[in-house]
Amino acid sequence: MRSTLLYAIAAIAALTAFEATAEELKLASWNIGNLASKPGVPLRGHARDEAEYQHIRDIFAKLEPDVVALQEMGSIGSARAVLGDSYNIVFEQRCMNNSAHCNEDVDDIFTAIAYKKSLGQLTEVQVPQLSVMHTSECANETPRPVRGGVGLEIQRGNETVVVLSVHLKASCKRNGNEAERDQADDCATLMKQADILSEWIKTERAAGKKVIVAGDFNRQLLDRGDRVAAKLRAVDPGVQFYPTSRECWASFPNRGAAIIAAANQKFPEIAAAGGRPLPYSPKSNSKIDYFVVSGPAPQTPVSSEQYAMGGDAKTTELATDYLKTCEGKPNEFEDGSVLTFSEVEPSDHCPISMTLP
Repeated sequence: MRSTLLYAIAAIAALTAFEATAEELKLASWNIGNLASKPGVPLRGHARDEAEYQHIRDIFAKLEPDVVALQEMGSIGSARAVLGDSYNIVFEQRCMNNSAHCNEDVDDIFTAIAYKKSLGQLTEVQVPQLSVMHTSECANETPRPVRGGVGLEIQRGNETVVVLSVHLKASCKRNGNEAERDQADDCATLMKQADILSEWIKTERAAGKKVIVAGDFNRQLLDRGDRVAAKLRAVDPGVQFYPTSRECWASFPNRGAAIIAAANQKFPEIAAAGGRPLPYSPKSNSKIDYFVVSGPAPQTPVSSEQYAMGGDAKTTELATDYLKTCEGKPNEFEDGSVLTFSEVEPSDHCPISMTLP
Protein backbone atom coordinates (compact mmCIF):
# COMPACT_ATOMS: atom_id res chain seq x y z
CA MET A 1 0.00 0.00 0.00
CA ARG A 2 2.80 2.37 0.95
CA SER A 3 4.64 1.78 -2.36
CA THR A 4 1.43 2.43 -4.30
CA LEU A 5 0.92 5.69 -2.42
CA LEU A 6 4.51 6.75 -3.06
CA TYR A 7 4.11 5.97 -6.77
CA ALA A 8 0.94 8.06 -6.93
CA ILE A 9 2.65 10.95 -5.15
CA ALA A 10 5.61 10.74 -7.55
CA ALA A 11 3.29 10.72 -10.57
CA ILE A 12 1.43 13.78 -9.30
CA ALA A 13 4.73 15.51 -8.55
CA ALA A 14 5.98 14.84 -12.10
CA LEU A 15 2.79 16.19 -13.61
CA THR A 16 2.89 19.23 -11.33
CA ALA A 17 6.55 19.82 -12.25
CA PHE A 18 5.68 19.82 -15.94
CA GLU A 19 2.80 22.24 -15.41
CA ALA A 20 5.05 24.44 -13.28
CA THR A 21 7.74 24.57 -15.95
CA ALA A 22 5.28 24.89 -18.83
CA GLU A 23 6.23 28.55 -18.93
CA GLU A 24 9.72 27.48 -19.97
CA LEU A 25 10.38 24.67 -22.43
CA LYS A 26 13.83 24.32 -23.94
CA LEU A 27 14.09 23.10 -27.51
CA ALA A 28 17.20 22.22 -29.47
CA SER A 29 18.01 21.09 -32.98
CA TRP A 30 21.19 19.57 -34.34
CA ASN A 31 22.33 18.01 -37.58
CA ILE A 32 24.98 15.80 -35.99
CA GLY A 33 26.41 14.63 -39.31
CA ASN A 34 26.11 10.96 -40.29
CA LEU A 35 25.94 9.52 -36.79
CA ALA A 36 26.07 5.72 -36.71
CA SER A 37 24.77 3.53 -33.89
CA LYS A 38 28.18 3.14 -32.25
CA PRO A 39 31.86 4.06 -32.57
CA GLY A 40 33.82 2.34 -35.32
CA VAL A 41 30.75 1.73 -37.49
CA PRO A 42 30.97 3.60 -40.81
CA LEU A 43 27.94 5.53 -42.03
CA ARG A 44 28.10 6.99 -45.53
CA GLY A 45 31.82 6.36 -45.65
CA HIS A 46 32.84 7.76 -42.27
CA ALA A 47 33.30 6.11 -38.86
CA ARG A 48 33.62 8.00 -35.59
CA ASP A 49 35.59 7.10 -32.47
CA GLU A 50 34.38 7.03 -28.87
CA ALA A 51 35.87 10.46 -28.15
CA GLU A 52 33.53 12.01 -30.73
CA TYR A 53 30.49 10.33 -29.22
CA GLN A 54 31.51 11.61 -25.80
CA HIS A 55 31.99 15.11 -27.20
CA ILE A 56 28.41 15.03 -28.52
CA ARG A 57 27.14 13.79 -25.13
CA ASP A 58 29.01 16.62 -23.40
CA ILE A 59 27.34 19.22 -25.65
CA PHE A 60 23.90 17.77 -24.95
CA ALA A 61 24.70 17.90 -21.22
CA LYS A 62 25.38 21.63 -21.59
CA LEU A 63 22.27 22.28 -23.68
CA GLU A 64 19.92 20.16 -21.53
CA PRO A 65 17.03 20.32 -24.01
CA ASP A 66 13.56 19.13 -23.09
CA VAL A 67 12.94 18.38 -26.77
CA VAL A 68 15.62 17.97 -29.45
CA ALA A 69 15.19 17.68 -33.22
CA LEU A 70 17.87 15.47 -34.77
CA GLN A 71 19.11 15.16 -38.34
CA GLU A 72 21.48 12.75 -40.13
CA MET A 73 20.90 9.89 -37.72
CA GLY A 74 21.64 6.31 -38.77
CA SER A 75 19.16 4.49 -36.53
CA ILE A 76 17.46 4.55 -33.14
CA GLY A 77 20.74 3.28 -31.70
CA SER A 78 22.61 6.38 -32.87
CA ALA A 79 20.25 8.68 -30.98
CA ARG A 80 20.33 6.47 -27.90
CA ALA A 81 24.14 6.41 -27.97
CA VAL A 82 24.36 10.18 -27.39
CA LEU A 83 21.14 10.91 -25.47
CA GLY A 84 21.12 8.01 -23.03
CA ASP A 85 18.01 6.53 -21.42
CA SER A 86 16.35 9.71 -20.13
CA TYR A 87 14.77 10.51 -23.52
CA ASN A 88 12.02 8.95 -25.60
CA ILE A 89 13.11 8.82 -29.25
CA VAL A 90 10.89 8.94 -32.34
CA PHE A 91 12.13 8.50 -35.92
CA GLU A 92 10.60 9.44 -39.23
CA GLN A 93 8.37 6.80 -40.81
CA ARG A 94 10.86 6.10 -43.60
CA CYS A 95 13.34 4.74 -41.06
CA MET A 96 10.74 2.69 -39.17
CA ASN A 97 9.73 1.05 -42.45
CA ASN A 98 13.22 0.22 -43.75
CA SER A 99 14.69 -3.28 -43.87
CA ALA A 100 16.04 -2.98 -40.32
CA HIS A 101 12.96 -1.18 -38.94
CA CYS A 102 15.35 1.58 -37.77
CA ASN A 103 17.05 -0.76 -35.28
CA GLU A 104 20.28 -0.98 -37.28
CA ASP A 105 22.17 1.34 -39.63
CA VAL A 106 21.44 0.81 -43.33
CA ASP A 107 23.92 3.41 -44.70
CA ASP A 108 21.20 6.04 -44.95
CA ILE A 109 20.37 9.05 -42.77
CA PHE A 110 17.08 9.93 -41.12
CA THR A 111 15.27 12.65 -39.19
CA ALA A 112 14.30 12.11 -35.55
CA ILE A 113 13.02 13.90 -32.48
CA ALA A 114 13.56 13.10 -28.80
CA TYR A 115 12.00 14.34 -25.58
CA LYS A 116 12.64 13.92 -21.89
CA LYS A 117 10.68 11.08 -20.34
CA SER A 118 9.77 13.44 -17.51
CA LEU A 119 7.41 15.23 -19.94
CA GLY A 120 5.18 12.16 -19.97
CA GLN A 121 3.95 10.41 -23.11
CA LEU A 122 3.66 12.92 -25.96
CA THR A 123 1.71 12.50 -29.18
CA GLU A 124 3.83 11.48 -32.20
CA VAL A 125 3.45 13.38 -35.47
CA GLN A 126 4.59 12.00 -38.83
CA VAL A 127 4.85 14.02 -42.05
CA PRO A 128 5.98 11.38 -44.59
CA GLN A 129 4.85 13.54 -47.52
CA LEU A 130 8.06 15.59 -47.06
CA SER A 131 9.95 12.51 -48.26
CA VAL A 132 9.48 13.36 -51.92
CA MET A 133 11.31 11.51 -54.68
CA HIS A 134 14.46 13.27 -55.80
CA THR A 135 15.43 12.93 -59.45
CA SER A 136 19.08 13.78 -60.08
CA GLU A 137 20.35 15.55 -63.19
CA CYS A 138 22.56 12.49 -63.68
CA ALA A 139 20.75 10.13 -66.05
CA ASN A 140 22.34 7.03 -64.52
CA GLU A 141 21.01 7.70 -61.00
CA THR A 142 17.81 6.10 -59.75
CA PRO A 143 15.28 8.48 -58.15
CA ARG A 144 15.34 8.20 -54.35
CA PRO A 145 13.27 9.52 -51.46
CA VAL A 146 14.61 12.38 -49.36
CA ARG A 147 13.98 12.89 -45.64
CA GLY A 148 10.51 13.00 -44.11
CA GLY A 149 9.37 14.93 -41.06
CA VAL A 150 8.69 13.72 -37.53
CA GLY A 151 7.39 15.64 -34.57
CA LEU A 152 5.51 15.86 -31.30
CA GLU A 153 2.41 17.55 -29.94
CA ILE A 154 2.86 19.18 -26.56
CA GLN A 155 0.03 20.51 -24.44
CA ARG A 156 1.09 23.61 -22.50
CA GLY A 157 -1.83 24.87 -20.48
CA ASN A 158 -4.52 25.85 -23.00
CA GLU A 159 -2.07 25.88 -25.91
CA THR A 160 -1.16 22.97 -28.18
CA VAL A 161 2.35 23.23 -29.61
CA VAL A 162 3.51 20.95 -32.41
CA VAL A 163 7.28 20.67 -32.93
CA LEU A 164 8.43 19.13 -36.20
CA SER A 165 11.97 17.98 -37.03
CA VAL A 166 12.95 18.39 -40.69
CA HIS A 167 15.94 18.06 -42.99
CA LEU A 168 15.35 19.55 -46.43
CA LYS A 169 17.28 18.77 -49.61
CA ALA A 170 20.86 20.02 -49.72
CA SER A 171 22.70 22.14 -52.31
CA CYS A 172 20.16 24.93 -52.75
CA LYS A 173 21.08 27.45 -50.09
CA ARG A 174 20.22 30.62 -52.03
CA ASN A 175 17.90 31.88 -54.76
CA GLY A 176 20.79 31.99 -57.21
CA ASN A 177 21.36 28.23 -56.96
CA GLU A 178 18.03 27.63 -58.70
CA ALA A 179 19.46 28.84 -62.02
CA GLU A 180 22.67 26.77 -61.80
CA ARG A 181 22.79 23.61 -63.86
CA ASP A 182 24.26 21.41 -61.14
CA GLN A 183 21.86 22.63 -58.45
CA ALA A 184 18.62 22.84 -60.45
CA ASP A 185 17.56 19.30 -59.54
CA ASP A 186 18.28 19.85 -55.84
CA CYS A 187 16.39 23.15 -55.87
CA ALA A 188 13.37 21.56 -57.55
CA THR A 189 13.21 18.96 -54.78
CA LEU A 190 13.68 21.49 -52.00
CA MET A 191 10.95 23.72 -53.46
CA LYS A 192 8.53 20.77 -53.49
CA GLN A 193 9.32 20.18 -49.84
CA ALA A 194 8.87 23.88 -49.05
CA ASP A 195 5.39 23.82 -50.63
CA ILE A 196 4.43 20.67 -48.70
CA LEU A 197 5.77 22.13 -45.47
CA SER A 198 3.88 25.39 -46.01
CA GLU A 199 0.61 23.53 -46.54
CA TRP A 200 1.22 21.39 -43.46
CA ILE A 201 1.85 24.50 -41.34
CA LYS A 202 -1.33 26.06 -42.73
CA THR A 203 -3.37 23.00 -41.75
CA GLU A 204 -1.90 22.81 -38.25
CA ARG A 205 -2.46 26.51 -37.66
CA ALA A 206 -6.07 26.20 -38.84
CA ALA A 207 -6.49 23.55 -36.15
CA GLY A 208 -5.49 26.12 -33.55
CA LYS A 209 -1.98 24.86 -32.88
CA LYS A 210 1.26 26.77 -32.49
CA VAL A 211 3.81 25.37 -34.96
CA ILE A 212 7.57 25.15 -34.55
CA VAL A 213 9.53 23.56 -37.38
CA ALA A 214 13.08 22.80 -36.26
CA GLY A 215 16.00 21.52 -38.24
CA ASP A 216 18.30 21.79 -41.20
CA PHE A 217 16.50 23.76 -43.92
CA ASN A 218 19.58 23.80 -46.19
CA ARG A 219 18.51 27.34 -47.01
CA GLN A 220 19.58 30.76 -45.78
CA LEU A 221 16.14 31.90 -44.72
CA LEU A 222 17.46 35.15 -43.27
CA ASP A 223 18.63 36.34 -46.70
CA ARG A 224 16.63 39.28 -48.04
CA GLY A 225 14.07 38.07 -50.59
CA ASP A 226 14.69 34.36 -50.02
CA ARG A 227 11.99 32.47 -51.91
CA VAL A 228 11.58 29.66 -49.38
CA ALA A 229 11.13 32.21 -46.60
CA ALA A 230 8.57 33.95 -48.81
CA LYS A 231 6.57 30.71 -49.15
CA LEU A 232 6.45 30.43 -45.36
CA ARG A 233 5.44 34.08 -44.95
CA ALA A 234 2.64 33.56 -47.46
CA VAL A 235 1.12 31.09 -44.97
CA ASP A 236 1.81 33.27 -41.94
CA PRO A 237 3.02 36.88 -42.45
CA GLY A 238 4.14 36.89 -38.83
CA VAL A 239 6.32 33.77 -39.05
CA GLN A 240 9.63 34.09 -37.22
CA PHE A 241 13.04 32.54 -37.94
CA TYR A 242 15.33 31.83 -34.97
CA PRO A 243 18.10 32.30 -34.04
CA THR A 244 18.94 35.60 -35.74
CA SER A 245 22.55 35.77 -34.49
CA ARG A 246 25.10 33.34 -35.96
CA GLU A 247 28.50 33.27 -34.26
CA CYS A 248 29.10 29.53 -34.10
CA TRP A 249 32.07 29.17 -36.41
CA ALA A 250 33.80 32.48 -35.59
CA SER A 251 36.68 30.72 -33.81
CA PHE A 252 36.85 27.59 -35.98
CA PRO A 253 40.45 26.81 -37.08
CA ASN A 254 39.84 26.17 -40.78
CA ARG A 255 42.79 24.12 -42.08
CA GLY A 256 42.55 25.31 -45.67
CA ALA A 257 46.22 24.97 -46.64
CA ALA A 258 46.46 21.46 -45.17
CA ILE A 259 43.28 20.39 -47.00
CA ILE A 260 44.60 21.69 -50.32
CA ALA A 261 47.92 19.90 -49.84
CA ALA A 262 46.14 16.65 -48.95
CA ALA A 263 43.79 16.97 -51.93
CA ASN A 264 46.64 17.57 -54.39
CA GLN A 265 48.33 14.41 -53.14
CA LYS A 266 45.21 12.25 -52.87
CA PHE A 267 43.31 13.50 -55.93
CA PRO A 268 45.87 14.39 -58.66
CA GLU A 269 43.05 14.18 -61.22
CA ILE A 270 41.83 17.60 -60.07
CA ALA A 271 45.02 19.33 -61.19
CA ALA A 272 45.21 17.09 -64.27
CA ALA A 273 41.81 18.43 -65.33
CA GLY A 274 43.05 22.00 -64.91
CA GLY A 275 41.31 22.59 -61.58
CA ARG A 276 42.39 23.40 -58.04
CA PRO A 277 40.97 22.18 -54.71
CA LEU A 278 38.63 24.54 -52.86
CA PRO A 279 38.44 23.48 -49.19
CA TYR A 280 34.92 22.97 -47.88
CA SER A 281 34.29 24.91 -44.67
CA PRO A 282 31.50 24.20 -42.19
CA LYS A 283 31.14 28.00 -41.97
CA SER A 284 28.94 27.72 -45.08
CA ASN A 285 26.40 25.93 -42.88
CA SER A 286 26.19 28.74 -40.32
CA LYS A 287 22.81 30.07 -41.49
CA ILE A 288 20.79 27.02 -42.59
CA ASP A 289 19.54 25.59 -39.26
CA TYR A 290 16.40 27.23 -37.84
CA PHE A 291 13.38 27.22 -35.62
CA VAL A 292 10.53 28.42 -37.84
CA VAL A 293 7.79 29.60 -35.48
CA SER A 294 4.21 30.17 -36.62
CA GLY A 295 1.61 31.20 -34.08
CA PRO A 296 0.59 33.95 -31.69
CA ALA A 297 3.60 35.96 -30.55
CA PRO A 298 4.42 35.36 -26.88
CA GLN A 299 4.28 38.29 -24.49
CA THR A 300 7.80 37.45 -23.32
CA PRO A 301 10.54 37.60 -26.00
CA VAL A 302 11.78 34.23 -27.25
CA SER A 303 15.35 33.36 -26.30
CA SER A 304 17.25 31.57 -29.06
CA GLU A 305 20.91 31.02 -29.87
CA GLN A 306 23.39 29.02 -31.87
CA TYR A 307 25.75 27.00 -29.69
CA ALA A 308 29.26 28.39 -30.11
CA MET A 309 30.99 25.15 -31.03
CA GLY A 310 33.61 26.55 -33.41
CA GLY A 311 36.46 26.57 -30.93
CA ASP A 312 35.73 22.97 -29.88
CA ALA A 313 35.33 21.56 -33.38
CA LYS A 314 38.23 20.24 -35.42
CA THR A 315 38.94 18.76 -38.81
CA THR A 316 39.61 15.06 -38.32
CA GLU A 317 40.11 13.84 -41.91
CA LEU A 318 41.58 15.97 -44.69
CA ALA A 319 40.33 15.78 -48.27
CA THR A 320 37.94 12.83 -48.07
CA ASP A 321 36.21 13.52 -51.42
CA TYR A 322 35.47 16.22 -53.98
CA LEU A 323 32.56 17.46 -56.07
CA LYS A 324 32.14 15.38 -59.22
CA THR A 325 30.20 15.63 -62.46
CA CYS A 326 27.68 12.96 -63.47
CA GLU A 327 30.54 11.31 -65.34
CA GLY A 328 32.68 11.16 -62.19
CA LYS A 329 35.12 13.89 -63.25
CA PRO A 330 36.16 16.95 -61.16
CA ASN A 331 33.26 19.40 -61.22
CA GLU A 332 34.87 22.81 -61.62
CA PHE A 333 33.25 26.10 -60.73
CA GLU A 334 33.66 28.99 -63.17
CA ASP A 335 36.95 30.03 -61.54
CA GLY A 336 38.38 26.50 -61.89
CA SER A 337 38.00 25.54 -58.23
CA VAL A 338 36.71 22.11 -57.21
CA LEU A 339 34.93 21.84 -53.86
CA THR A 340 36.89 19.40 -51.69
CA PHE A 341 35.37 17.86 -48.56
CA SER A 342 36.81 16.97 -45.16
CA GLU A 343 35.36 15.51 -41.95
CA VAL A 344 34.69 17.86 -39.06
CA GLU A 345 34.19 16.65 -35.48
CA PRO A 346 31.71 16.58 -33.79
CA SER A 347 29.63 17.93 -36.73
CA ASP A 348 29.75 20.41 -39.59
CA HIS A 349 26.59 21.99 -38.11
CA CYS A 350 26.24 23.78 -34.79
CA PRO A 351 23.31 23.02 -32.48
CA ILE A 352 20.67 25.70 -32.04
CA SER A 353 18.45 26.14 -29.01
CA MET A 354 15.32 28.06 -28.10
CA THR A 355 13.44 28.56 -24.86
CA LEU A 356 9.68 28.91 -25.04
CA PRO A 357 8.39 31.32 -22.38
